[in-house]
Amino acid sequence: MRYVRRKDLRPGMILANNLYDNNEQILLKANTALSEFYINRIARLEYEGVYIFDGDDIEKGKQLISDETRINAIRKLKRLDINACIFLANNIVQEIRGSESLIIEQVSLSSYDNYTYVHSVNVDVSSVIIGIGMGLTNAELEKLSQAALLHDIGKVDVPIEILNKPARLTPEEYAEMKKHPFYGLERLRKKEGDELAAVIKNAVYSHHENWDGTGYPRGLSGDAIHKYARIIHVADVYDALTTKRAYKDAMNPADAIEYLMANSGTMFDINVVNTFIHYIAPYPMGCTILLSNGQQGVVLENNGKNLSRPKVKLENGTVIDLMEKLNITILSILT
Repeated sequence: MRYVRRKDLRPGMILANNLYDNNEQILLKANTALSEFYINRIARLEYEGVYIFDGDDIEKGKQLISDETRINAIRKLKRLDINACIFLANNIVQEIRGSESLIIEQVSLSSYDNYTYVHSVNVDVSSVIIGIGMGLTNAELEKLSQAALLHDIGKVDVPIEILNKPARLTPEEYAEMKKHPFYGLERLRKKEGDELAAVIKNAVYSHHENWDGTGYPRGLSGDAIHKYARIIHVADVYDALTTKRAYKDAMNPADAIEYLMANSGTMFDINVVNTFIHYIAPYPMGCTILLSNGQQGVVLENNGKNLSRPKVKLENGTVIDLMEKLNITILSILT
């Protein structure tokens, strides 16, 4: 399996994952042979890239949660069905706990218009993984998952022209954008039925607070920021960095990890970042990389003990294990 950017897709390539349209309906099924027509459909939905099959030795990537759960979560978020989101957030915890690996090793696939909802699910998954790594109980993980899935629900009250503006926001627009934690808190306060746990509302309201007190909306710092909010903050920024938006290109995972580490102790809780980086593959399976010997290759398999030393399939078909080839390093990600 290989990740291919949209501009490099060619007729005859075989799709490795289901692709969905903006209504969460299957656009193209896995194992579909791409045609010019299908490639144009992918382009219209502004997918940055897709996974294709590239030989029998590259297996389909392992998913941390099922397509069904992911799609259901997106649908319920769109409908602002908070009760259903809480139920699905708990399911996400159980699915991740049942995964054979907690390594995040695939590029997230999302169409342009569905970014906010796909982002919320991605942040939920990453937050739960961090929580597991930090030793949270199952009850704590469920509350964390609920807060993470709902963390951006307030963005539905921000004008769409601000959310999708393909340029830097004006000071007035940025001030409006910064209100989304408050809007989210207000929506959760108005929820019908049993009251949500206070820590969930707190985390939704506080997920843009920085460790050094420079965040918003309250300028909290250190341990005054609830641990769920500190976890969601790291997961939120990582997913935002690694996703293409109208106003910026996607950062590759290796560079995003460097960003998290560089801002530990200022933006982020060091303990949260140190936990997260144990679960992020800096070179996702299927990406094309440049090696220090001048050769290019595709990442076949990540090594759980050292995620920076994967198995790589070279252009000539040779497979090398960088755990055994210590004189070879990865210089950069090409796709």
